[in-house]
Amino acid sequence: MSQEIYKIRRAIIIPLSIAVFFLFFLLFLSRLLKFLPGETVVLGAVCLFALYFFLEVFSRQVSIGEDGVEIKKFLRKKELKWNEITYIGCVVMTNKVYVLLTTTKGFCILSNNYEQFPDMLDHLSGPMDRERVEGEVLDLIQHPMKNDQPVRSAWFMVIIILAVIALRLFID
Repeated sequence: MSQEIYKIRRAIIIPLSIAVFFLFFLLFLSRLLKFLPGETVVLGAVCLFALYFFLEVFSRQVSIGEDGVEIKKFLRKKELKWNEITYIGCVVMTNKVYVLLTTTKGFCILSNNYEQFPDMLDHLSGPMDRERVEGEVLDLIQHPMKNDQPVRSAWFMVIIILAVIALRLFID
């Protein structure tokens, strides 16, 4: 088995990065156009939070290899050997799917926001005994569910930020 790497879908990353860029542009405008002092401080805090959120989403990665699974997040990494994973289950809420990897060390949760999610499930369940994989996980491989709500929310955030920029530029 070769190493397979799965990241968060680009359809989520692209609008999120555009939103963060426009937030920092708005912060730049606030310094340039001398917005209210408190407004700049609040906007700076929002920019820092948005940057952290973007880095958290952008850095998420699941690597599946011969030895096990490696889950990377911003400044964190968790390695799971195949013999440590005791059960693979899932929870489905409308179009949102959460895959639960129960291990001897605790549990990990993965969502269907990863690219090629059915392939990821297939590679996760492949080395496992069938009694340790929930039937619904195997069904999701055959009948995947796609969640477009984060994509729509990210684009909506871009539109809101652009509207705020337009208001600040043309109303002042």
